[in-house]
Amino acid sequence: MISTEAAKKYWKQRHAALDASDRAAAELRAALARHGLVIPSLRSSEPVNHQGFVELGGCGADVAAHLAQVLDAAADCASEGDR
Repeated sequence: MISTEAAKKYWKQRHAALDASDRAAAELRAALARHGLVIPSLRSSEPVNHQGFVELGGCGADVAAHLAQVLDAAADCASEGDR
């Protein structure tokens, strides 16, 4: 039998992980939107190993190519800033 304290701890961790998933999915969705990108299947999900989890799912090849360009440009800017 699970103690009341253990159950409370479990539910507290679960809710924290779900909240983290929701926040991360919303932040990623907003960041993608700033670049004109939409991944329709992006969503928060059930915790995995007591951690928040976001499912990216699939997207069209055009969206994937655009995302790659945005990430490459960001990496280029970051490396120029290191110089």
